[in-house]
Order: sequence, then C-alpha cells, then structure tokens
Amino acid sequence: SGGQLPASRLLGRVVVELDQAEHAPRLCENFRSLCTGERGMGVGGNRLHYRSRALDLIMPRFCIQASIRNEYSCWGRYLPDERLRIPGVSFDRPGLLAVGNHGRDTNTCTFMITLHSAEHLDGHNQIIGRVVRGMEVLRAIELLPTDLAERSYEERHVKTWFGGKPRVDVVVDACGELAAEGVDLSPPPDGDVYPEHPIDHSCVYDRDMLFEAQARLRRIGNEHFRGGRFPAALAKYRKAVAYLEPLLRAQHRDELPEQDVRTWMSGGHRPKDRTDVVRADLMLKMNICQTLLELEDWRNAIVVADDVLLELVGKHSEKGHGALPNDPLVVKALFRRARARLQLSAMPGEVSQLDEAIQDLEQASIVEPANPEVAALLVDARALQRRADSAGRAVFEGMLRAEAKGGTSLARTQPILGSTNPSSG
Repeated sequence: SGGQLPASRLLGRVVVELDQAEHAPRLCENFRSLCTGERGMGVGGNRLHYRSRALDLIMPRFCIQASIRNEYSCWGRYLPDERLRIPGVSFDRPGLLAVGNHGRDTNTCTFMITLHSAEHLDGHNQIIGRVVRGMEVLRAIELLPTDLAERSYEERHVKTWFGGKPRVDVVVDACGELAAEGVDLSPPPDGDVYPEHPIDHSCVYDRDMLFEAQARLRRIGNEHFRGGRFPAALAKYRKAVAYLEPLLRAQHRDELPEQDVRTWMSGGHRPKDRTDVVRADLMLKMNICQTLLELEDWRNAIVVADDVLLELVGKHSEKGHGALPNDPLVVKALFRRARARLQLSAMPGEVSQLDEAIQDLEQASIVEPANPEVAALLVDARALQRRADSAGRAVFEGMLRAEAKGGTSLARTQPILGSTNPSSG
C-alpha cells in the first residue's frame, strides 16, 4: 500500500511498587535512584539512569531484563545480599521485580521482572517489588522477536519457549518516582479487577480461579449490556473467553487419547464432553454474538454463531446422521445467525442470504417448535423472500420484454440471467 511503519511506538506504562523496602532497603534505594537518575555519573562513565536504556533480554515465560552496562550500583560497587528468603514471598507468580547478580553478594544495576513463576530463583535473587500496573505492556514485549539464543521456559504438553536479545530496540522512554497519591490503585468502577491475561491471574492455570474469574467477567459484561454499553460488554465477554481457553486446552489434551479419529475430525463436542467449561465457553460466545448484533456487525455475528454450531453439531458426523442436538444453545445460535443473515441481506450490494436464514429458522423450529421468536422471524423471513422473488420476476420479465422489442438473441441474455441468480418460485 506504500505505507511505512513508524520509527518508534509507545507500548504503555509499567508501574512497580517497592514493597520489600523493609527487608531490602539498600537494594530498593539503588533501584529507586536509578529510576530518578539523581546519582549522576557512575564509575564506568555512564549515567546512572534507566531512561533511554534498551532491554538486554526478553525471555518468554520467564522474565525481561535490563541493566546499565559497566556499572555496579549507585555506590560504585557490588551490593551485598540483604534477605534473600522473605517469609511469604517467593518467585511463584509473574510481575515480581528482582535484582540481577553474578553470584553471592554481587547485586548490580541489573533488574528483572518475571513473566511466570520462577521458583529456581528463590534464595538466589532478591525480590524488591512487584508490578501494580502495566502487565499487559510486558506481555506485549514478551511477544517481540529475539535471537532465540537461550531456552527460557519449558511448558509441559505445550512447547519450549526460547528467548534472548531483542531484535528490535525496546527502550525505557521515561522513568522516575511516583508519589503514592499519584497512582490510582482503586478497582475499576465496574469491578473488573482481573488482569488482561489469564496467566497473570494464575500462572499455573488453576481451574477454580480461572472459572470463577470468567463467571464474574460475564456478569460484568451482562451489566454493561443491560446498560446499553455494548463495546464494553463485548470486551468483557472476550476477556472471559480468554480465561477459559487454558481450561479448554487442558480438557482437549485429556480427552484426545480416547477419542475416535472420526469424532474429533468432525469438530463437534460429544455430549459427555460438554462439561461446565465447554458450556460456559459456548454461552459466552452466544453473548458475543448477541452483542455483535446490537453493534450491527452482522458478518462477525455470523462467524461466532458458525463457531458455536460447529462445536455443538460438528460436520460430516456419521453418528448423528445430521440430527441437531436438542439443546437451547443450538436454537439461540441458529436464531441469531438467521437475524444476522437477514440484516446483511438488506444491505446494498450484498448477496442475499434469505434462503440460508429461512433454513436456519426452520431447523431451529424443529428443535424447539413452540419458540414464538423463531416462529415470528420465520414468517417475516418468508415474507421478505416472497418480495425478493417478486422483484426478481419483475426484472426477468423486463429483460424478456426488452429482448422481444430489440431483437436481442436469448443466448446473449443468459449470462446476465445467471449473474442475477433469481430465486425459484
């Protein structure tokens, strides 16, 4: 397209709290001074300030690391360990701020922020603080390309992560000290206290923690939806879906060895596999579909409904013989897909999907014959189809009259007729 990528881009702000100053006062003061730059120049001839320093390492699922090369500390020497083992404090979570060293009593200007649990560092590196805002910024940095020179984390049953020196400059644009009153740590008005990424809520993907979080996020999304704040509702529903993804992966991994190849290739969940996690995921997707309808995003609403129906019904399934499951979610998915198709068909320049919408509603009425919404929309859809057929016949008859009047051969009109694709009847 001829466009150019920007030379630089701000990723966001990360706020850390030095909450271990009581146990490691000298190391915390060293880090604070390096953030403010108040100590001037170091013994190695470098300014003792993290500003404008690039990250040294990005180690996915482990940590990011930065330093001031050729400098020891604000005092021009290695700093001794203070309290490596603090009761109740461990490298058991992401977002911990720690000091790098070269061994015992060699703490330096290097700092690291963990991206996962790292219990192997307990007793070796000093924890001095934690991230209180901006973990989503660190997750964006985690995905940036590196030279892949070092193995950073081995995630069982998933993959081995590699990291190393960044292939792009990730620079600390500005840093300093914030007063306590300058940082708003109060919960959001809607009550969403959950991190953007589920790994920052539970790096071990604890089932109960993630399932409870998604339920709360869905309730928050419902409140936004009832209040007409549809973009906010959509964001909460999608966030809740992200919290379920690790649980769905774990279920799939456990079920795969015993599944018939034809079953999992069909794409649908067997009834016995429709656990509370699977049903929660499907209900959230139905909420997303409904929100997209309110936002008049017809295409994406159809995509989401397609996904739900694929998971419930599957494709090319031999066991079901094409029968639809007797499940309210099937009716909802068919009904909402039909709504989206009807609305999309009414847009100028769009190919009509009236036939497909009618087929969806007819299938929904088979599953739930007494549903009044399905019956009413089916009547409306058939009326629209009759009007479209009448308009198509009028166009066709007009073309025939023009042919008879002008003596145009029928062979020349056939391609035009084929391009209009008039409906039967």
